Amino acid sequence: MAGQMLKRWADALVHFEYVYLNAFLRQPHTPQWIPLLVQPSQELVQKNESFDINSIFDGFLWGVPTCRRSAEKRMMRKYGSPQWHNKLILPRKDIKVCGTCGHYHEEKCLCPNCYSKVKAETTILQEQMIKELGINPVEKEVAIVYQGEKNQFNDEFFKDNTVIEVEKPRPKWFSKNLLQKSNANVTIETSTIKPHDLG
Repeated sequence: MAGQMLKRWADALVHFEYVYLNAFLRQPHTPQWIPLLVQPSQELVQKNESFDINSIFDGFLWGVPTCRRSAEKRMMRKYGSPQWHNKLILPRKDIKVCGTCGHYHEEKCLCPNCYSKVKAETTILQEQMIKELGINPVEKEVAIVYQGEKNQFNDEFFKDNTVIEVEKPRPKWFSKNLLQKSNANVTIETSTIKPHDLG
């Protein structure tokens, strides 16, 4: 690279010497006015040295691997290790069958099929509540009554609660206990326990 740059500079100086200096000095062309710059470039161009492969590997090929990777390491990188990180596709043992619908789902997770049904039913109830109540504040408890269930409640139930009637039968999986509060009408009995046989 340096030799090519010096050769181009030398050619440019020779051209400058030929065009401008001959016109001013009116002498025949002698391409040795600047021998200090011309001579090193000619030496680099005319220098014939034997080719050595080590000169190539001396600089920019240091990052290549110099040792062969063993078969054990190749298999470890490809498939992993059972003790550390196993990359093999193994059968899953945490898949269970839903006892309600029979679909498969992960262990300790909700069944996606049953959850989709609950989500759809909840969306219908929310739309019905917004349609009847709007965005006004509700001062009473909201009770959901499905089709055919109105005769099962007394008049006090309709006075104490804000009833939302849904014109469809209740789903079999939607139990009435789901609408009851967990801590409603719960009384805790306390009694004093005295120690005995202390002396």
